[in-house]
Amino acid sequence: MPTDISSTDRPQHVYHWLDDVEDLEGYLTGGYHPTHLGDELSQARYRIVHKLGFVWLARDQRENRYVALKIIAAHASAASSEGYTLRHLRGGDPDHPGRSYVQTLFDEFFTNGPNGRHLCLVSEPAGCSVAQSKEASAKWMFPINIARAVAAQTTMGLAYIHSCGVAHGDLHANNTLFQIPNVNSWTVDEVYKKFGEPVQVLNRRLDNGTLGPEVPSHSIFPADMVVPADQVKDNEIKISDFGEAFLTNPPKSLHTPMLLLPPGTLFLEKLGPPADIWTLGCTLFEILGERALFEAFVPNEDDLIAEMVSTLGKLPSRWWDRWQKRPDYFLEDGSWNLKFKGCMSPVTRPLRERLWDMGRCQIPEQCDFSPEEFASLENLLVKMLMYEPCDRMTADEAMRSDYMLRW
Repeated sequence: MPTDISSTDRPQHVYHWLDDVEDLEGYLTGGYHPTHLGDELSQARYRIVHKLGFVWLARDQRENRYVALKIIAAHASAASSEGYTLRHLRGGDPDHPGRSYVQTLFDEFFTNGPNGRHLCLVSEPAGCSVAQSKEASAKWMFPINIARAVAAQTTMGLAYIHSCGVAHGDLHANNTLFQIPNVNSWTVDEVYKKFGEPVQVLNRRLDNGTLGPEVPSHSIFPADMVVPADQVKDNEIKISDFGEAFLTNPPKSLHTPMLLLPPGTLFLEKLGPPADIWTLGCTLFEILGERALFEAFVPNEDDLIAEMVSTLGKLPSRWWDRWQKRPDYFLEDGSWNLKFKGCMSPVTRPLRERLWDMGRCQIPEQCDFSPEEFASLENLLVKMLMYEPCDRMTADEAMRSDYMLRW
């Protein structure tokens, strides 16, 4: 069966658009697998009961538990390394303190459908992401004790991942998910009571034609699992989504959100585990405060580099000299070009100032951080955000750092 999802005789848009569900145009040969509530996969072992973002909540009828079922598009299934990576992670040290904060692969299998052959990955279900939780809160912040716990777990989880020889490649707050406590004891009705019954909307073609077998009859909206940051009680997390992870063959680029990209990526240098350390530093800043470390109205690579220089100082000479737009932003000595015209303010805001502005320390007398914790956190982030990858601390060193051990 062909796996090329392009088609010269297919209109660009076939279906009516629906927000908050997968793009229906992806249901074609080589694309998504049409899935419905009640479908049973892998010899009727897994029964679809709801939707978790863009994966399915299913009941494992053999093990009597709920699972997250990820069905990969047919064109990507044969070459997908995610299953291999998760198998590799499953074989790590079971006593490592970060093991329980990393997604576990329960099962994997292939299923055939009208659009091709699909790899299916089965793991434990999880709730909303750290990013979603923050966005749902009026203050955009977790209580400080919850923030510290999430930051520590994320760091320990990455230390476990790196101890297995794996680089995550896409670590950020949207791939850090809260666990769902005691979910396996719930009935399906209790799942619906907790997260709402599945909302289904009839799919329709733009030409009002009959739907083919390649597309599901209905779109299903994801379960409402978001808990606002200020209401989080169960704070255990799982690092998820290993679709960009790598072991010995690093990619040439990352698909991490723009403002989290490490500097070496922007200058096309070889990637490795230190790239995760950079994104971990940015993610810890976001977890512990209300805002991102680097900010830009409509981010592009040059604005991001400028934010790095504003925060951390002048780039190493091999990057500084290659940065074509540098004269628009900075003078040769690293100071701002006061004639700069753009969406950013030509003002230097070093890391310490950004820590004061992260939402925890409006005034010293009411700061959530003691002077000792503030200094320890600053020291940790400085070591994570070194420009040179070889100079960054390791994930294991971060896990054993003064900040992680004391707070």
